[in-house]
Amino acid sequence: MTDTLRFYADQTPHPVESLTPQAEVMTLQMGNVLLLLAAIAIICCWTNHSEIAFWYLIVVAFADFGHIYATYRGVGWDYLRNVGGWNDMIAGNVGVSAFLNINRWLTVFGVFGKLQGEKAREKKTV
Repeated sequence: MTDTLRFYADQTPHPVESLTPQAEVMTLQMGNVLLLLAAIAIICCWTNHSEIAFWYLIVVAFADFGHIYATYRGVGWDYLRNVGGWNDMIAGNVGVSAFLNINRWLTVFGVFGKLQGEKAREKKTV
């Protein structure tokens, strides 16, 4: 959010000298959306309603696919498959998104245990 040119330029390996007003607005909006998602994730982690966390994980897991696809569209298949050539932004856009996606689906499918809601917590305290 503090260096929009660098954030924007690091999205692909193509050099960028300056931002158009449209690119700057979109870059700042993207940063805002990421901060919003982080806040929602924190809320969903601490909710007593497991169904909220469950559906949040599903929605964000599908969004991960869109995030990876958008990166693929920008950099192309040859760059995407050259993992050693990725910059930090591509590693985050693809590598971290894929890692989180796998963990989200594993959580949804109960691999780490069942999501506990309000009723399950009440039983434990009794």
